[in-house]
Formats: sequence, C-alpha cells, structure tokens
Amino acid sequence: MSSDETYEHTSLEAARWLVSLEETPDDQNLKDEFERWLSEDPTHREAWAATSGIYDLMGPLFAKERYSSSTKSCKSAWHYRGVSKRILYGAPIALAAAVAGFMLVPDYYYRLTADYSTGKAQQMTVRLADGSEVSLAPKSAINVVFRREGGREIHLLRGEGFFKVFHNPERLFRVTAGEISVTDIGTEFDVRVSQKASSVAVKSGEVHVDGDNHLSTVLYSGQRIERQGRGIVSASHEDAENIGAWATSGQLVLEDSSFGDAVTQISPYYNGRIFVANRHLRVGKVTGVYNLSTPESALKAMADTQGAKLYHITPWIIVVSY
Repeated sequence: MSSDETYEHTSLEAARWLVSLEETPDDQNLKDEFERWLSEDPTHREAWAATSGIYDLMGPLFAKERYSSSTKSCKSAWHYRGVSKRILYGAPIALAAAVAGFMLVPDYYYRLTADYSTGKAQQMTVRLADGSEVSLAPKSAINVVFRREGGREIHLLRGEGFFKVFHNPERLFRVTAGEISVTDIGTEFDVRVSQKASSVAVKSGEVHVDGDNHLSTVLYSGQRIERQGRGIVSASHEDAENIGAWATSGQLVLEDSSFGDAVTQISPYYNGRIFVANRHLRVGKVTGVYNLSTPESALKAMADTQGAKLYHITPWIIVVSY
C-alpha cells in the first residue's frame, strides 16, 4: 500500500470513529476501543486531529444558514490526550461524514462492475472496437455491449461522456443514461447523467432521443434536451462549439448558469470536496469560460463574480462563502 493510500485509509478510519462516537457518545466500550486505535500509531492521532477539527473550522461558515435550528446540538465535549472535538452550531452528522470521508473511499464499485471508469480529477478517452471514441469526464463510468447481430450499446452508469461515433447504418449505436436512450444518426454528442437528471447535447450531426412519458425527438447540432427526475423535459439551444468543450479543449463554458450548478460541474475536476455555505449564493448567475486543468483557480474566478471567497479548510476541502 502506498503512502497516499495509507493516509486515505487512516483518514477514513478517523471519519468512521467520528460518526460512531457521535451516534453513541455514552458507549464506554466504544471509547476504550477508540483509545486503543488512537495509541496504535502516531498517524492515527494526526488523522483524528484533522478530522475532529473540521467542525471547529466549518461551523462559523455555516452558522449563517442556521443549521442549528434544525438539528440537536451535542451537549458533551470530548478530550482525548489533548485532542478536543467540539460540535459547533449543531452541524449535522451527515455533513461530518461527508466532509471527513467523501474522497477517501475509492470508487471500487464502478472499478469492479464498469468496463471503464474514472475517479475524482481523472479523465479517460476510450477507443472502441468499431473506431468510435468515448471521452469520460471525472467520476464517470460506462459499460460497453457490442452485439453479434450488429447492435452497439453504451450504458452511461454515471457522470458524463462525449461520444464521437463511427457511423454505420447497419449497426446502430445507442447510449442509455438514466431514463433516456440516445441513438446516433452520425454525430458527436455529449451525455450527462446524475441522480436528478439526464441530458443530451449535440455538437454535430443528429441523434434520436427516447425516454419515458412518450419522449421521442430528434436533436440537431446546437440542441440540448434535459430530462429531470419527475419526467419534466426541457429543451434549449447553445453554441455547438461549446458542447463537449471539457473533452475537446479542457474548458467549462457557462452561460447564465446558476452558481450552484457551476460548482456541481466543476467539482469532479477538483481532487477534493467543495461546499457552498450560503443558499442564496447558489442561485447567483455565472457566465464565462473556465480552465478545468486548474479547478481551484476556476472556482475562485466564479466566486469573485458573486463577491464570495474560498476558505481552505484542509488541503482537500474548500468552502465557498461570503
């Protein structure tokens, strides 16, 4: 195991202790086990100090959002060999787990089950057997099925893919993403899927899009369609040159995008976690072209447009706040 992997594993253990001790603060056996773990290795103490300090650092930034009004504050304070942990402002335990352990568990599920996958801040271009190419954005995964009878299917399991299809009318090329299915009619196109929505945008050529609730339409160059969780479908137009720019030129092109959506799009390119502390900051509008090879600089430029600042809580956590 490399030193980086050892650090990530230890940090994840610290995050698990944080959650366990929060949930059962009066369990003496658990406290004794924690003490033993803490004394086993100096790196354990370092990881715990970093993890337990996250509350102290993040509390003031989130205080404006009044998280304490909806959660019950912990009344107890712990002191372990000089390392203190205070639960400030009633920050939810779910946030603690996300902050401490979000990037420390590799995406083993997709590594094991997907044909191709990428992690945080990773990109990949796959050349398929038929000559088509798929560029995968960070935190993306696909399965590839080439059928004997001629059909070509790509299942976008998560994230975003940019497709350059080798057109063959005798072998349909289909991409499924969530509740939608995209059939190539000779084109370059972008597909994105998340828990909340699926979208398709055409750079050149045309595609046929099918989905539930009788969705059936053809998209041409510069057209985008998005299907949201409740079956709501919206269509829009944009500059075809900007479609798939993350794959072709390493740029994120935003036009009147909400700040919250902008952060969602740039987050996979940052090897860490980004939190937006203010709800009304999320709805501010952002327009511009941002370099994805330097996501922190891009995020700062976005924040500057909103009069917000970046607060580096740890080397892998950034909070955006006024």
